[in-house]
Amino acid sequence: MSAATSEGPPPLDEAVAILELHNGNALEAIRSLLAERDAVEEKLRATAIAMGHGFDRGWRTRRPGSFTGEG
Repeated sequence: MSAATSEGPPPLDEAVAILELHNGNALEAIRSLLAERDAVEEKLRATAIAMGHGFDRGWRTRRPGSFTGEG
């Protein structure tokens, strides 16, 4: 079955959807995404502190300068 004849909704372009949520303002969309990232990293910090060290020992994110976890 080819993509042209497949049934169902077209795939969602998340980048377009985010821009539409911000009325096409790319700068506000980027600011929103960065704020979301910061919130997730803060939750990861709290989770790493609350978890036992045996489960998360040695885990680190791959992005330099970001959250490094506990352990």
